[in-house]
Amino acid sequence: MPRLFLVLVLLLLSGCVTVAEQEVAGAGASSPQAVVESFIEDLNTALAEENLTDPEVRRSWAERLASHFAPSERVDQRNAMSQMLLNFVTTSNQPVVGSRVTLTITYSYVEILSREEGRALVNVVDGTFVLVFLDAEGNVLRERTSDLTGVLGQTSGGLPVIQVGSSWYMTEG
Repeated sequence: MPRLFLVLVLLLLSGCVTVAEQEVAGAGASSPQAVVESFIEDLNTALAEENLTDPEVRRSWAERLASHFAPSERVDQRNAMSQMLLNFVTTSNQPVVGSRVTLTITYSYVEILSREEGRALVNVVDGTFVLVFLDAEGNVLRERTSDLTGVLGQTSGGLPVIQVGSSWYMTEG
């Protein structure tokens, strides 16, 4: 019996290590540009998700989006992404104008503005949020475009990223 207990404890501990390693690995990327592009791609996919009203689907997307951030920021980012997705679902299903709203991030390319000692500032060139208000038939009633970095509150003109080990992650600053 003690031997079985020891095996179970070792299996549980190895499972915890695996989860911890996955958490650290997250969705980091090999370059500062790649992590920003990957985050934007996932965010666009999440915002287009048909089942985003389902809390479990939102939780999964919040988790995935937060995994693009530095490991030490993931809990806060998970909460922020979860709230952002909930707000989007509420707004998109009950818009001020029309019947439905879509939101897409567009850009031309990303470039590094500065890079020093495991930190970089990435500019999303021509980055915009495109908010489209649709009627019940899917016809465009109104379209609004906003500058991406302005909406994100990045006064530096770019998105900060940080290197953890050999991977790059988004960071709050």
